[in-house]
Amino acid sequence: MIEITARDLVEKADCKLLIGNLDEKVKECFVNSKELVDGGCFFGIKGNKEDGSLFYKEAFDNGASICVINKIYDLDLNGYDDKTVLISNDTLKTLQKIAGYKRSLFKGDVVAVTGSVGKTSTKNMIKNILESRYKVLSNKKNQNSQVGVPLTIMRYSCEDVIVLEMGMSEKGEMHNLSLIAKPTIIVITNILDSHIENFGTRENIFKAKLEILDGMIGNKLILNNDNDVLNNYHNDAFDILTFGILNKSSIMANDIKEDIITKFDIDGIKDLTVFGGTDFVYNALASILVGRLFKVSDDVIKEKVNSFKNEKHRLEIINLANNITLIDDTYNANYDSVMAAIKLISRFKNKRKIVILGDILELGNKSKKIHKKLGKNISKFNIDLLITIGKNSRQVKRKCIRKIKTKHFSSELMARKYIKNNIKENDVILFKGSNGIGLVNLVEYVKKLENNCKNNK
Repeated sequence: MIEITARDLVEKADCKLLIGNLDEKVKECFVNSKELVDGGCFFGIKGNKEDGSLFYKEAFDNGASICVINKIYDLDLNGYDDKTVLISNDTLKTLQKIAGYKRSLFKGDVVAVTGSVGKTSTKNMIKNILESRYKVLSNKKNQNSQVGVPLTIMRYSCEDVIVLEMGMSEKGEMHNLSLIAKPTIIVITNILDSHIENFGTRENIFKAKLEILDGMIGNKLILNNDNDVLNNYHNDAFDILTFGILNKSSIMANDIKEDIITKFDIDGIKDLTVFGGTDFVYNALASILVGRLFKVSDDVIKEKVNSFKNEKHRLEIINLANNITLIDDTYNANYDSVMAAIKLISRFKNKRKIVILGDILELGNKSKKIHKKLGKNISKFNIDLLITIGKNSRQVKRKCIRKIKTKHFSSELMARKYIKNNIKENDVILFKGSNGIGLVNLVEYVKKLENNCKNNK
């Protein structure tokens, strides 16, 4: 058990005690004053629009024992005499420093997972495998940022292994996370076009991702050997393990039978299955490598891989009345994940296939080119109706117009009436797009329509 107190925040993270008890224990940490648990520690992070420190009263009223806040000139602590308040010049840096300190006290392994796509699924599958033998701490949902990773580390209590998904959107962010997390094992799933607007080229994305090595205190580096950026990487400082399907690797999938449920074998394990196509085979291969490093038996690995289920909004299957199937893949999108989802829906038999596709964001000046490429390649699949939503997805529609029935709307709100009038019994509907387009709201709208869908036959 590693315990952190208010005294540690003062001595290790540049805080000053305003009122309260230096021996007050820092329990689970939060940055949202509405999400606190009793006895939690609230960090008032300053954002682009507002300063979270201003919500210190709400945090205390919702059960916080400690608030770490920026300087507030009209601070009113009347009625909070039993609470602890610490003042920081930069609450985000304070959170990061105390997380780095707590990590330094942890003597077990930290597995860090990064990449352009597949991070969350790979992280969750690794956790699923390792939990067969160990107590495992990992990120909640997508807490993979400059705030999310420190919050995850601060939740540590008595686990044996920490598995961290680590994301970035700018140069230097991965460097900072690596220094906080000090990983012993690193997995890089792939290097694709995600965030290319901020980096310009995939090579620059790779350089920024490699900052994950900066704080590494182990030497196991696990790479996707079929990714054209990763398969040429060599570094004598690390023991590099690889996974792949096409190129000779440390672990390889073979005898792949791609379908809605894809079957494959590896050396030592037969009849592995994943929901989705080869993209998820790659996630499984990386996870199996980690499982074997931790001496999990092949029989257990197979059971954990085959029983794995995706998180909400990540190829989540939702069955409605009238034999209508929704595929909610609205968490985020890039070219490769869109094509993987299209391939998946195209495999459904005896169903009318509808794709509701939103813009892919953060593509910069490559946006038009990539959306056109999507349209050209989507047109090769057996899709009955394509509904595009947003600004850039209009390019997809234009490339599909002669081969697939298409309709375009500027927003998901504008699309609702058309969708309501066109859903039929026995449809399978894929929702896919960047999170900022709001397709998750459209999923909820359609779920509420299920009793009316029987009328559109």
